[in-house]
Amino acid sequence: MLHEVSSGMIEIRHIVTPIRTFSKKANFYEANIQSIDLQNKKVIITHKIGKRSEPTPYEKRVLQYDYLVIALGNETSFFGMEDIKRHSFTMKTIDDAIVLRNHVINMLEQASLEQENNELRESLLTFVVVGGGFGGVETVGELNDFVKDTVREYYKNSFISDIKIILVNSHDKILPELGEELGSFALQKLKERGVQFIMNTYVKGATATTARLDNGSIIPTYTLIWTAGVHPSEVISNLACDHDKHHRIICNNYLELSGYEGQVYALGDCASITDPHTGKPYPPTAQHAIRQGKVAAKNIISSIEGGKRNKQKFDYKTKGMMAEIGKRVGVAKLFGFKIHGFVAWWLWRTFYLSNLPTIKKKLKL
Repeated sequence: MLHEVSSGMIEIRHIVTPIRTFSKKANFYEANIQSIDLQNKKVIITHKIGKRSEPTPYEKRVLQYDYLVIALGNETSFFGMEDIKRHSFTMKTIDDAIVLRNHVINMLEQASLEQENNELRESLLTFVVVGGGFGGVETVGELNDFVKDTVREYYKNSFISDIKIILVNSHDKILPELGEELGSFALQKLKERGVQFIMNTYVKGATATTARLDNGSIIPTYTLIWTAGVHPSEVISNLACDHDKHHRIICNNYLELSGYEGQVYALGDCASITDPHTGKPYPPTAQHAIRQGKVAAKNIISSIEGGKRNKQKFDYKTKGMMAEIGKRVGVAKLFGFKIHGFVAWWLWRTFYLSNLPTIKKKLKL
């Protein structure tokens, strides 16, 4: 629901639950993982001291373990393009969503002051999202509604006609995971709502005021949002174990690392686990990661008890995929059925609310 946080549709406190709520009987460390030593069963962590803006040198600690679960997810990939990394916004964390929301409001305020400089006003009101997957489509849909609704309601100097919401995609279709029919519906619905699409095109560079496409075109913009790729962290890539071609950790169906069975487990986006039904790795989605966590926990309990309980394989058939593409409109493929419109949005919202921790959070929304 990050894209809804970025628009203010959902308040952060309504969906975020502190980790310490769940770890009252455990030691919790908020820190960076510097490295993992599988041979000696050690995890080296570091954390900043003092102000985040002016930290003193990092403090290092070594944690010994008997059992280890690796669930480090993925990081945003910029494919080596440092200028895009420096000048773009990302949508991976709550902080990203807050920063983007504040920036968008700031762009509207600046645009309202520029009544005579049309060129500058138009660039301030041009918002570019890169990536036609779930993250990009959900972000551009929410951003489009947020910007236009905000201008209509709060800004007397109407510049609604100057607003440009653009999605740049390297392929000719969006949401390929949902199939051509639902992808086409999402594309058409977003176009009807005013989103512009530049397809079969890459963003190859950026400055603070422009986005450069691979066809040589330059888009004047102060807002470039990058959702075009992810990859495992260096900690995962450098781990002394088997990796797939995407550098994810290869696990067996008990979620164990080869050579460290009964000791080390991996799950979520950083793990490559083969689906016995398809022969392909499970997709990196929440519905899989949540269930993988439960299986890993049961298998650790089995190891602690000396194998008195049978270990459990991860065997899960994907229920489907869903995406929100704007205010009360969604697309979904569930149990083989294709759904779009309000019903798909309602199912999307219901699913995520049902998975929020604590009854209190569910009732608030």
